[in-house]
Amino acid sequence: MGSLFRNFLIGLLVCVTGPTGPDAAGDDRSESARQRRHRRFLEDRGEILNDLKFELAEIRDWCGQQGLTDTAVNLTDLTDRLTTDDSAAVLPVVVGLPVSPALPEPEQQWRERVRNVRTGRAREIYRLARSVLRAGLPSLAYQLVQDTLRVDPDHRNARAILGQQLFHDPLRKNDAAYAGEWVSPFETKLRGGRPPHIYDERFGWIPRKHLARYESGERPWGRKWISKEKETELRRDFGNAWEIRSEHFLIRTNAGLEEGVLLSRRLELFYSWLKRNFVPFFDTPEALRERFDKAHVRGRTKTGDPMEVHYFATRFEYQREIRGKIPPNIVTNGLYWEPDRKCYFFREEDGANLSTLYHEATHQILDIPTTAARRTAARALARKTRQRTQEWILGGQSGFWLIEGLACYFESFEVSDGVVSVGRRDFVRFVAAQQRLLRDDLYFYLPLQTFCRLGKEEFQNHPNVAQLYSQASGLVHFMMHYDSGRYRDDLVALLCVMYRPDPRQPLLQPSLAAVTRTPFGVLDQQYRDHMEQFSDRIRAQPASRNVGY
Repeated sequence: MGSLFRNFLIGLLVCVTGPTGPDAAGDDRSESARQRRHRRFLEDRGEILNDLKFELAEIRDWCGQQGLTDTAVNLTDLTDRLTTDDSAAVLPVVVGLPVSPALPEPEQQWRERVRNVRTGRAREIYRLARSVLRAGLPSLAYQLVQDTLRVDPDHRNARAILGQQLFHDPLRKNDAAYAGEWVSPFETKLRGGRPPHIYDERFGWIPRKHLARYESGERPWGRKWISKEKETELRRDFGNAWEIRSEHFLIRTNAGLEEGVLLSRRLELFYSWLKRNFVPFFDTPEALRERFDKAHVRGRTKTGDPMEVHYFATRFEYQREIRGKIPPNIVTNGLYWEPDRKCYFFREEDGANLSTLYHEATHQILDIPTTAARRTAARALARKTRQRTQEWILGGQSGFWLIEGLACYFESFEVSDGVVSVGRRDFVRFVAAQQRLLRDDLYFYLPLQTFCRLGKEEFQNHPNVAQLYSQASGLVHFMMHYDSGRYRDDLVALLCVMYRPDPRQPLLQPSLAAVTRTPFGVLDQQYRDHMEQFSDRIRAQPASRNVGY
């Protein structure tokens, strides 16, 4: 973990006992300064967007004077889209075409003016993003990059920061209405490869020339083609499992090709959501600065190794595979096994359990890119204590609630008609947390100061471990949603230190009260208030089923 990232977090984190005296006051002043910088940059952003709105309004009025009534209405809609925050907005993939000289002169004029206004203001937002990053505000910098692309979807450097590059489909090289697309390096490699591949929602990535044979019910097997029925029979043996490769995942399954492809899409969407919403975790300030600095450099970008998921057709096969990985008396529906960095789960009676998939994928997605940081911290700790290097245990000393609580929280991740929702209040995990806090017949609650000190062994071997899982799920929901997400960045800061411990201070234990700058007693009351707001009828509801792990 580099110096920029350490300095960013040291301002937030202290030992469990917390700071006192002048140092604590100094931290408060530093935090206030950071908040003031954040507010000032937001004001700068607002001024740019207001200027954009004013200039587009001028063009709209000009169109009205020219009798271009429909165009004026469309420009009003465009202005609203460009100047309204929408983190769920989908960026266009296809590159915009230049204004055609064949258009009538008035239309040429307004289109050119709109293009110039958008590209000019996008450049200003991008420059602001660079300033924000230098000021140590990576989340806001990333938000400004997304603003840049909302205003100008073809801003090359902003696209590069998001890991996208310009691709020209060789099959459309003679298409005058096509100027290229913005895609990932992975997609560039497949679509531009030999043979060129195509993505089909039923079959995943396959050679384009094979699509017709797939649709007719044939499947490749070695150097020959067989029927899909024969393939299904052969792939029942997990040794012959389908392998579905996507940008970040490799799914091996004997449950069916199309089901595996669906899981692949769900995982990619989940991964994308995490990357957008937990920016400081995935991109340290130094890594993000490097991406900004190298955004103008054109060239090939390497694609990383995929995360591997094994999806079995039956519970029996799953249990046989994980035998020896966990105690035989523990029943699980899924597992992320850190030593081999793979997820394991199985097809239940009604299909894939997506809640289990998202739970285990959370562990995998957060663990793999941060493994090296923990190894470094483990070596540093061994030198400090003059002992042999031991495996670093996530949440081993304290704070284990966050590891499992976050995974339980993301069991509520859902996609409907392309729209993502997460954290719905009636999800079984959160209902259980409510009931165990608010119902006398189910009551269990550890004060947060005690709860947050539990390490992995204490947590998992506690006589009330099921109740601890419920409280962990509820506490993550509280930090994600209380007071419009007041503590969301603090939760990410805790994650950063948990998964990327500081090798200079390997014994440092993050404190929830210190990170949030809120006493534990106040957090206890705020948590209760949050749960009370869920539902006034919670005490009258039947006890929730599945309120265990």
